[in-house]
Amino acid sequence: MTRSARYAPLLIVISVAFSSFLVRLNNYMVNISLPTITRSFGVTSSDASRIISSYLLIITTTLLLFGKLGDRIGLKRVFISGYIIFTVGSLMCGLSHNIDMLIGSRFIQGIGSAMLLAVSFAIISHFLPEGNTGWAFGITSTASALGVATGAPVGGIITGYLSWNWAFFINVPVGIVAVIVAMKYIPGRKAGSLPVQAREGGRSGFDFVGTILSFAGLGLLIYGLNNGNKHGWLSPLVVGCLVSALVIIGVFIAWERRHKDPLLHLDLFLDLRYAFALIATFLAYMLISGNAFLMPFYLEVVKGLNAQTAGMMLLIYSIIYVILSPVSGRLSDRVSPALLCSIAMTSATVCVLFFSFTLKWHGLTVVIVYLVWLALSLVLFFSPNNNQIMRFAPPDRKGVSSGLFNTTTNLGMVVGVTVIEVVFSAVAYDSAGPTGKAALKDLVGTGSVASGFTHAYLTGALCCFLALVFSLLGRKRGGDGGPGTNKA
Repeated sequence: MTRSARYAPLLIVISVAFSSFLVRLNNYMVNISLPTITRSFGVTSSDASRIISSYLLIITTTLLLFGKLGDRIGLKRVFISGYIIFTVGSLMCGLSHNIDMLIGSRFIQGIGSAMLLAVSFAIISHFLPEGNTGWAFGITSTASALGVATGAPVGGIITGYLSWNWAFFINVPVGIVAVIVAMKYIPGRKAGSLPVQAREGGRSGFDFVGTILSFAGLGLLIYGLNNGNKHGWLSPLVVGCLVSALVIIGVFIAWERRHKDPLLHLDLFLDLRYAFALIATFLAYMLISGNAFLMPFYLEVVKGLNAQTAGMMLLIYSIIYVILSPVSGRLSDRVSPALLCSIAMTSATVCVLFFSFTLKWHGLTVVIVYLVWLALSLVLFFSPNNNQIMRFAPPDRKGVSSGLFNTTTNLGMVVGVTVIEVVFSAVAYDSAGPTGKAALKDLVGTGSVASGFTHAYLTGALCCFLALVFSLLGRKRGGDGGPGTNKA
């Protein structure tokens, strides 16, 4: 074995992990640069928010499409094309001279990000030996968490010392290097790994109708959820979006059941281990996004910390997660992933329940205990869960499965923020006037804010408990669920 061949699996993992790092890093770098961008173009914060929303919308609505393309034309082609489009989009963002050009360029960058995310897990599952996939997923999770943890500080430094443009320009040289590494070390298709319809002598027509329906359904769903509080949950706009989304998604499911080569193979869900693992993922991401939204308000409003100190507190979670993700991944190669997920969600449920009943305690000790405990619980869940999801997917549908997984996580984050925020606001602002941080501070002494946080975190605990239930159901369906388990 040549030295290049010996290190090829490691370089494949590095290439995939770096794509996750780059996508997450860039998103959080841009978040911290928004005030500067707003001043630079002389626009409102509402206008600037479209820089974020356009990016997230295009990612979530196209993941299924690019996952399917990965199965049809090759994972490597989609992955490298994603890096190229992401790099070109970043260059265009940095060169933008007005807000509309920046939003359009961000849209292009989002397409590249979606292509990278859609096939990243499939590449690991497809090209690495089964005994190493848990470790690889752990490394990828570490890279993603590192991008989240370092995005804001790196973006602040770049924007402060250079300009907001360089938050995008920095992606160009690293993107070029990433393309070269991916082209050299990621293999083409394995022998015998062509899609089923290709091996049987021809391909069905591409599912354009399914693509349009999924894009419209997911887009309307996300738009409705994101604008519920702004326009009112019973407003014609929001109700119309949500009802239309449900109808279109129903039509999409009916269409996919009839198409010979559907965008989403619904028979994936016939393996209940796979379906239950995806549901558990959705619920876990509801907790993560809800906690990420609510915790800064708790630290700043209730505990009285400034933004810098609150940010340092939140780094505790990221540091624990980054350090232990590879360990968790290795463990899932040796121990039943379903067992690890069940233990992790049991721990997470107790952790969030504990925090919801100790929110009124003085000092920061309970917050530190909660953040460390939550990180330990979730790091034990995600690498094993990701590992088993990709193991259960048939070899010719790894791309679709990877795209579906990332669609599920994004929807979980959107729904999580919406549900947690609605529960919190319904309790905390019950007797308040205008919402906002100032109103929260005025209500701290009344007890309604503490009650709002308690109910919100109890909702998070419910998400953990339901994730535990589905993890246990998956374990029951999968027998011992050992590392060698695979459905092909």
